[in-house]
Amino acid sequence: MGMFGMFGKKNNGIDPVTGEYGGDMVAMMKMMGSMPHMMRKPMMKGRINQLLALSEEKRQESVRDMIGAFNSPKVNSKTQESLVATRVEIVGELPEDARRTIISSRTQALKAAPELEIADQRVQERILSKVPQQAREAFLRSWEYVRKDANG
Repeated sequence: MGMFGMFGKKNNGIDPVTGEYGGDMVAMMKMMGSMPHMMRKPMMKGRINQLLALSEEKRQESVRDMIGAFNSPKVNSKTQESLVATRVEIVGELPEDARRTIISSRTQALKAAPELEIADQRVQERILSKVPQQAREAFLRSWEYVRKDANG
């Protein structure tokens, strides 16, 4: 049950009808991605703060659903890039411990969906230059720390 989709009906995170992760929240992500940044950012920041309050298991499930919705074929690339850029910016602005928690949960969550990991990383690489420098640098420091720790 993913928090971003407000508890959709899925089997192991996969929508039984569409076969997608996060299929129940695609419409919300499309709407959020089409909003001006000044409206999208506080809304997504609230969602990310809600993620931090969840148990690790629920956080991973919600992150997987969110990334699945971001990477749905129903979400066009411009919207996808807006969503991922906003997510990276917000995570980059979090305190270090919260940044590491979100990135670690994302890393663990996407082990169950390697196709989402690859797709999301590609978008993330494309948008990094669009993220404000301070947030980008903080995000990348935490990203590298968590990924190095996760790989061993």
